[in-house]
Amino acid sequence: MRESILLMVLTLFPLTVQGQSQVPQVRTQAPGFYRFMVGDIEVTALNDGVISYQTAELLPTLSAEEIRDDPFDMSYNAYLVNTGDRLVLIDTGTGGKLEESPYFKGAGRLLANLQAAGYQPEQVQEIYISHLGPDHVGGLVQGSNRVFPNATLRASSREVASFMQKQSPEIEAKDWRLKFWRGLFDPYINAGKFLPFEQDTVLVPGVRSLFTYGHTRGHTSYVVESKGQTLLILGDVVLVGAIQFGRPSLETSFDVDRPAGAATRERVMQMVSRNDWWIAGAHLSFPGIGRVRAGATGYRFFPVDYRLP
Repeated sequence: MRESILLMVLTLFPLTVQGQSQVPQVRTQAPGFYRFMVGDIEVTALNDGVISYQTAELLPTLSAEEIRDDPFDMSYNAYLVNTGDRLVLIDTGTGGKLEESPYFKGAGRLLANLQAAGYQPEQVQEIYISHLGPDHVGGLVQGSNRVFPNATLRASSREVASFMQKQSPEIEAKDWRLKFWRGLFDPYINAGKFLPFEQDTVLVPGVRSLFTYGHTRGHTSYVVESKGQTLLILGDVVLVGAIQFGRPSLETSFDVDRPAGAATRERVMQMVSRNDWWIAGAHLSFPGIGRVRAGATGYRFFPVDYRLP
């Protein structure tokens, strides 16, 4: 009798052999998008990938004792802004380009995440570029075709001057970036879909540009405003959030004008903390959205909590 009861129990509740699992691990992650509301404007953070860096590459003045966690992971983020009237994409990710470089290998996920977020590239009506970093403009084209065929492309004229103007034969031969940038922008230019802007301006109702010089010569951030709420999309003003919020005056080797980049970072930190603006950073840990608070020394970043809009 006991044997029959034991057999029935083992049949209904089979033992798992130690060290083995009957449930296979999934090992995939949810799509990389996050929805956030600024008043009546919907902002969707889109992740293009996560790349590992050595801290000293970006912040060369730090001592070895000040660098605690190496390598650190840097998110590559872009932002889709739906004002209700216009669908605006701010930066486009790498497009999977320059895969031979450790700075871009494994990125290129933005388009898939945009579609997972419920949008199609054909719906994008405006594209605003913060600067010409390949992780911000690489997603503009596939081959020679515009990825966003119905979008008008916009960027600061100061940022695009380097490749819009004819350079000397020596520079043309030496600087591979000129050909790279032209290959990305020319399909939009040739289609009459490129419209540079000269200064801080309202681009569509609810979104305006803000010149944030330092990282590049024409680096531009974008301000989203609705119903008394404001979000500043920073581009590359902050690269290493774990350190640069607390020490915004630290210069980074990735800025073309290091003192100007540090001054811009300090100015932006003062502005957003004083006015209680939200920020979104292209290289802050995804989704890269939060608020900044001034401390006794430096600033602190408080990331947004996950919520349903």
